[in-house]
Amino acid sequence: MAMLQLIQETHVHLEEVNSDPSKQLNEKLLESIDRQVTGQGEIVTENQRDDLLNQLSALLPTLQQDPTPITKLIQILISSSHPYDFSRVLSIQPAVDFVAGLRSPHTQINITVLALLEKAKYHKSDIGIIAGEPGIVGALIRLWLCTSDTAVASRAHEVLLVLLQADVQGILTGQGAAIVEEGLLWRRIFRDKDIYGSLFSICSLQTAGQEEQPSKRDKTVAQARMLDMILCIDSEPVRASQIRDVEATYGVKQGDGILQFAASQMVDYQDDVLMHMTLIDFYAKYLSMKHAAIRMIGHQNDNELSSSYALRFLQDSGIHSRTISYYLDPDAHDALDLAYLYGPSANYLATYTSVYAQHALRQEHVLASILTRLTKVLERISPGQWAHGQAPKHDLHVMASLPRLALIPKNRDSPLFLIPPNSRGADTYSLLAHIFHGSGEVTDEEDEAASRTLYFLYEQRHPDFWKSIISTADTVAMKDAAIAAIGLIGAVITARWKPLPDHPSLNSSASALPAESWLAEQCQIENVKLPQSGIETIMSEPAIRTVVPFLMKPAQTFSNLVGGGRGDVESAAYRVAVAKHDALILLHQKLQEWVGTHSDAQEMVAAVGRRVAQGPMGGTSEVGGRVGTLEL
Repeated sequence: MAMLQLIQETHVHLEEVNSDPSKQLNEKLLESIDRQVTGQGEIVTENQRDDLLNQLSALLPTLQQDPTPITKLIQILISSSHPYDFSRVLSIQPAVDFVAGLRSPHTQINITVLALLEKAKYHKSDIGIIAGEPGIVGALIRLWLCTSDTAVASRAHEVLLVLLQADVQGILTGQGAAIVEEGLLWRRIFRDKDIYGSLFSICSLQTAGQEEQPSKRDKTVAQARMLDMILCIDSEPVRASQIRDVEATYGVKQGDGILQFAASQMVDYQDDVLMHMTLIDFYAKYLSMKHAAIRMIGHQNDNELSSSYALRFLQDSGIHSRTISYYLDPDAHDALDLAYLYGPSANYLATYTSVYAQHALRQEHVLASILTRLTKVLERISPGQWAHGQAPKHDLHVMASLPRLALIPKNRDSPLFLIPPNSRGADTYSLLAHIFHGSGEVTDEEDEAASRTLYFLYEQRHPDFWKSIISTADTVAMKDAAIAAIGLIGAVITARWKPLPDHPSLNSSASALPAESWLAEQCQIENVKLPQSGIETIMSEPAIRTVVPFLMKPAQTFSNLVGGGRGDVESAAYRVAVAKHDALILLHQKLQEWVGTHSDAQEMVAAVGRRVAQGPMGGTSEVGGRVGTLEL
């Protein structure tokens, strides 16, 4: 059917429905328009689209049936023009009643009105038009916080956020971009007493039971939505006091704003353990953003522009110490609460020690408490639990996030040494790989020296280290553990290491590195230099007699596993073989870099290269005893 005829039939049909509300919508006809607009049919002209939008908009308020076919067509029509800006939205006749649409009980009408409002994002002047209508802004905020439909709430969050992002000079990302001017929408939300007050009253439990207030249960949903939004728009208007009368009503300290309300006053964390979990998750995310400051006109305090604002706020509010106490001092808390909060507290602590590593190293009492806690937990893990891969995942996460310097034993032994190399757990091998590999893309010489130190100390404490790792890596039946063990091999091969300094530091703090002579003494090495790199370690005793032969030998097949066949991409044997081949490629690359022109090593490089060329499932035992006797 030609587009013109289709549109004419649609106009007639919509007029009939408007005249007789009992008449059912012809969904097939409306879907035909949908297909023409979204497909490769004739282009809808602007006049045709505007006429349809006018008729659809006029029909919605009186429609007595499911509005989905109408709202769907409206959304398609406004999406078919690039851009269909807000001035076009305002030209729809009769005029769109945004407030009524946002308050409608029909979710599809809500979403359609949100799509129309979103069109204001292209021009700050259009956002200013919305900001000039407090009824629209208030209804938008109430819909976002109070709707029971998660899809509508998510869409309202997106629209509100995109309008706020467009209403500043610069880009608001929550990661510290500079805002040099608040737009009119920001001022409407944070300087209008009624709207600003609604943010507090809707989320505060002290207004539960009052007229037009959500139930206590619905308020906790609104609280979670508020926390999500704050992570996205954190800036001076969020942090600092805006309307003191409103903030004082809800217990906010002098000078603080809605951030302090949301983080400290809003949630009844003592009686609602699930919201307490949500709150701790918010703290961890807030901390991880690191918050290079967001500058606003009139707020030029350099202290507020430091990248540690989030940590300072959480510390000054008492939130930091309270949150980590659920991990560091579990005996001081209710056992039922701990069942829910131990993991989130550990995650928060891990975020802190990884994002603010230098700060953590200076907090020696906190660091000592962490190491004590890790030691206590790991000492309770039985050999049977380790053997069955039952590692304490939250505690391993904390250990992995610690600065490696903190794990070097000084006045006490390191909890790292309590992890047995034969643990058979993927999490354990991933932890060791992370610690021994060294820093990532950003070079940190102290961290890289600490990684090397920990590797040799661990190997000294566990002489069967490589034998245990190879045993697990060669156990195809334990696919995940085998792949993680092979990943550990690759991490050592490619390790980013630096030697320790020649002389010990005069600084006795946790951030001080020991001397190379101290490491040699701990490893009981005399007159021999410890390897300086991961590849040199692999090509030295004891790794060269275990790791290299394992990587060179043909892959196993295990027909009893899923798929089971040689080369079957679904089989555990094949996936382990691929991981092993990847590690072999790393070995070949690093060997080429390391041996240089050493003629006595070229044969080894060539042999590894031939094995690499044979693929994951290929290979022979051509290296044989040569690997074990090779001297480089």
